Amino acid sequence: MAADEKAEASPMVGPTVAPEPGQGSSRRQFVTRAVGVGLTATAAGPMLAACSSGGDGGSKDAAVKDPLAAKGGPKTTPNSDVIYPDGYVGPRASKKALLVKEKVTLRVVVPQNVSVGDWAKNDFSKWYEKNTNVSIKWQVVAGGDDAMTKVNAMIASGDVPDVFMNINFTNAQQLLYGSQGLFVPLNKLIDEYTVETKRIFKDYPDAKNLLTATDGNIYSMPYVNDCFHCNCGNQRMWIYKPWLEKLGMEMPQSLEEFEAVLKAFKDRDPNGNGKRDEVPLMSSKDDALDTFFMSSFMYNPGEPWLVLNNGKVDVTFNKPEWREGLRYMNKLYKQGLLARQSFTQEGDQLRRVGDHKGDPILGATRTWYWGSFATLNDDDPKARWRDYVAVPTLKGPDGKRFATWNYYGAVTGGAFVVTKACKNPAVAVQWADGQYELEAIMRSYSGDLDKGWRWAKKGEVGINGKQAVWTTLGTWPPPDGQWWGQLGLGYRSNDYRLGELADPKNPTFEKPLYEESKEAYYSYKVDKETQLPPLYLDEEQAAQTGELSLTLANYVKQSLSKFVLGQWDVDDDTAWKNYLTTVERMGTSQFVDINQKAYEAKYK
Repeated sequence: MAADEKAEASPMVGPTVAPEPGQGSSRRQFVTRAVGVGLTATAAGPMLAACSSGGDGGSKDAAVKDPLAAKGGPKTTPNSDVIYPDGYVGPRASKKALLVKEKVTLRVVVPQNVSVGDWAKNDFSKWYEKNTNVSIKWQVVAGGDDAMTKVNAMIASGDVPDVFMNINFTNAQQLLYGSQGLFVPLNKLIDEYTVETKRIFKDYPDAKNLLTATDGNIYSMPYVNDCFHCNCGNQRMWIYKPWLEKLGMEMPQSLEEFEAVLKAFKDRDPNGNGKRDEVPLMSSKDDALDTFFMSSFMYNPGEPWLVLNNGKVDVTFNKPEWREGLRYMNKLYKQGLLARQSFTQEGDQLRRVGDHKGDPILGATRTWYWGSFATLNDDDPKARWRDYVAVPTLKGPDGKRFATWNYYGAVTGGAFVVTKACKNPAVAVQWADGQYELEAIMRSYSGDLDKGWRWAKKGEVGINGKQAVWTTLGTWPPPDGQWWGQLGLGYRSNDYRLGELADPKNPTFEKPLYEESKEAYYSYKVDKETQLPPLYLDEEQAAQTGELSLTLANYVKQSLSKFVLGQWDVDDDTAWKNYLTTVERMGTSQFVDINQKAYEAKYK
């Protein structure tokens, strides 16, 4: 597998980030989608009024009226061609009967995607129709943040499809539109008509609860991507190992040791060209520094900086430990060890530094993975990126480390909702359910069997050292039009991902990324109880937090750069007090209180 990484390409539309405000979503995504870009019950009146007239909308116990779908799902026979390692948890390959005897057509809204191309002519689309007997009338909307604008217009006009797929409906929107009758509760449909979704709920015991809104309903089919290395991706720091070896230095384990290494990179000419052209540490504006450095002082999951302390929601950016992290980063900057451009430059500018022709000049960088700062060439065993290794979470002044770990990133919702316009909701749910079957996953991800991928042979070893399950063939990704570009639904469990063949003759970055993440961060990960789980905000809460989080995020990031770059003196108590007063005046207490109430409504 190759490049589903910097952003671990989400099935959702828009920036590839975690889907909920509690999990580090981008501020633009959060505020523009919190309640459907301001679409309220009044604006959506025509459709919602029509939906409400059905009588059963909003009830998880509503009777399912879909005589075309077979209860229990289609007949399913295991595929004996596939070998699984002992203890394997994840999708299984099977042969399934057609979902319906007579072809059924569903109208499905999807985002435009270059990799998919024409949804109707796409190779996987045609294969899946042949194997389900469900024809899709695709309605394509613009990708990115503009998709929700189009979707809102559709809802307001009453012209909604049977299904929205890969439109990133937040938990707040699911609750809003579900309670108003637009989205169909899926609880009973899943219980009575699915095979693979129930497997997911068994394999991931938290999944059902995470997908259940505060009204007791499930409004979205799950998307599972249990990516081990993604759980710590927003804090990874990389360092050029050959320079450490040349200078006779060990991997730094503490803040003091890291500072000493950067000084040596600056002063001791580690690239040996006689020039002082080394850049000790550099990042880009999209790769936050606080997620790494604050972890030596406190647990800091990153924007919007929400955490749990003994069941109480709190923020990290107004704590004394945050100030200590700012002090340390300012100390690096004042010594010329941290590049000023880190706060303003784009990723492609950073990659030009990482790809510097001739002698390497980049010593360390805070990015998601190697492809964020260098050309990722899997075919070259001597490619420069292979010499960068992960710096572990550094010990702080008291010897502690607080590595972030996303415990709730494996299972997300919002990618597949069924509307009240759908006459065959059980067929729609079964059509979604079939996408969790292993061969369907492989075809949607890597193209045709024995062309883009194959099943692993007995004795072939996966990334985790166990029996492999599958391997890609040739260069991934497949050509446009042959796969779904990581859209649709999926069940990529941790065992599935680590079941990719680790071919020593054709190494990809998946195995070292797994190994680096495990060695550098897994041992230091914080307890699950400190991470704020996904929340279901009601309409008013979502509107309020959307505005607050945007305001606070802008100011916190701006202030961080000013303190680090010395424009504000982090050692000046008056400057620090002014900062604290400003973030409080901007609504920190209100922001925390709203999230506390939403947390208690869901989890208490």
